[in-house]
Amino acid sequence: MIELPQSGYFIINNIIACLFIGFYGYQFLFIFISLRRRNPRYPKAEPGRYAIMICARNEEAVIGPLIDTINNQEYPQDLIDVHVIADNCTDGTATAARAKGAFVVERQNKEKVGKGYALEYLIDSITEGGTKWVYDGYFVIDADNLLEKHFVAEFNDAMKGGCRVVTGYRDSKNFADNWLSASYAVWWLREARYLNGARCLLGLSAQVSGTGFAVRGDLLEELGGWHYFTLTEDVEFTFAMVERGERIGYTPYAILYDEQPTVFKQSWDQRMRWIKGYFQAYYRYGWKMLKRVFTKHSFPCYDMLVNTFAGTVLTLGTLLFYTVNIISHAFQRISVWEPLLYLGEFVGTCYCMLFVIGLITIRTEREYIYAPKAKVVKYSITFPLFLFTLLPMVICAPFDKKIWPQVVHSRVVEIDDIKSVGDEASGYGSAGGGTAGSADSSREDSE
Repeated sequence: MIELPQSGYFIINNIIACLFIGFYGYQFLFIFISLRRRNPRYPKAEPGRYAIMICARNEEAVIGPLIDTINNQEYPQDLIDVHVIADNCTDGTATAARAKGAFVVERQNKEKVGKGYALEYLIDSITEGGTKWVYDGYFVIDADNLLEKHFVAEFNDAMKGGCRVVTGYRDSKNFADNWLSASYAVWWLREARYLNGARCLLGLSAQVSGTGFAVRGDLLEELGGWHYFTLTEDVEFTFAMVERGERIGYTPYAILYDEQPTVFKQSWDQRMRWIKGYFQAYYRYGWKMLKRVFTKHSFPCYDMLVNTFAGTVLTLGTLLFYTVNIISHAFQRISVWEPLLYLGEFVGTCYCMLFVIGLITIRTEREYIYAPKAKVVKYSITFPLFLFTLLPMVICAPFDKKIWPQVVHSRVVEIDDIKSVGDEASGYGSAGGGTAGSADSSREDSE
């Protein structure tokens, strides 16, 4: 390793900073756009008929409360059908879903494992192999979710308003549990408000993230059903849509609550699957999207390509560079303090940037964070550390052999239970000291 002159590390850090700004400057613009404007509400539309599809693997404990929130939608109940696929289940998921009035199909397949295959099987069973498309749209919801009462109505307005794929606002059941669940929650809230919200304000395409999205029936029929089977079928589907030129819409008024992992081993397994799935999706669509960036000047393709990949590569490359330099200096008996100093500067800058991003999200979305003030403050500090833990996962992902590790969901709660968690004495049930239970109504009154 060639020893750099005294100013060399300073120059390298500035080059890296310029690359980050070059790749991600537009996301800082997104923040300002989202702070200044709220996403408009789609005009009220005539109700359509929808299939709400739930893929469940050993979700007996949580699927009942989800179906209750579907049955309590302020939407004509005769226009909603709940379809559950009990996929490779060994518990009473199918029985619990049937008891709540859902149509249930059961699937046992140890070779084609994963949500993508389960969705394909379920859609084929609903549409009789693609010959009978009777629904205006098809929702994809995870079994551990809960839906606010206007969820279906808001999606109906968006799809009748021209969006053939729509995603909603992803909130969390258990922000207050620990630093892991809180960090997940901040990540999803940021994606909803400052990525998907800004994208749609600018007429760009939102990103589908696992759950809480819907596809219009005419588009699914054009696609010939569901054919996305990577470890992150949602990312693959998003890539396929933006490469196709399809705009994914977003409505912040359709609120969904999702259970977040609280055990690091489960979080490690889940995010390792996500990382491997990203690799698979990039392999399938990366060149196609890159080509569309240059031939069609597609900003949505650029956005999805660099969204997380460029930052991860830059960060890992920088850490590797400094690590090699420090080891080289040590072997050559050269002072290691200079590379250590600039490594610390790089890591500190990354931490501060992520902390500010998390803090902005927490401050503006406080109304939808159901946790005591003290915990919200504490977990805002650990949010950057959560993202730092992705780096060893990226390194280990190529060597991981797990196919589809299960994340156990056990939080049996109602929406009112989620909203009751807070420091009422301090007035932190919502932003500005309102009541925690006002999330759904405040969205309605925000325009």
